[in-house]
Amino acid sequence: MTDSKRLMHSVVFWLRTDAPAGTTAEIATFYQQRIAPVAGVEQVFVGSPAGTDRDVVDNTCQIMSSVVFESEAAATAWQTDLVHDEFRERFGPTFERVIVYDTIEAQGTPDR
Repeated sequence: MTDSKRLMHSVVFWLRTDAPAGTTAEIATFYQQRIAPVAGVEQVFVGSPAGTDRDVVDNTCQIMSSVVFESEAAATAWQTDLVHDEFRERFGPTFERVIVYDTIEAQGTPDR
């Protein structure tokens, strides 16, 4: 990977059946208020499944996030950021399952 390309960190969350009501809203608020301002973060998107009715769509999670980092170095720094630790400590116990997809911009992506 070259550090000149942006990295998208997408996380899919499945909540435990005993997660408190309102957890998805709290997670969304945390992303907007605490993660969006972190150094190196360019964009944050948090949402719930759209319920799209297609065979290739998985609507089983409760919430999904995508954070676009300005570089691989910024994404690497995020892994040890105190806000990341705070998120895991606060919400980690509510997760049944978590899957992460990290993607780097493809070759040929127009310059910003």
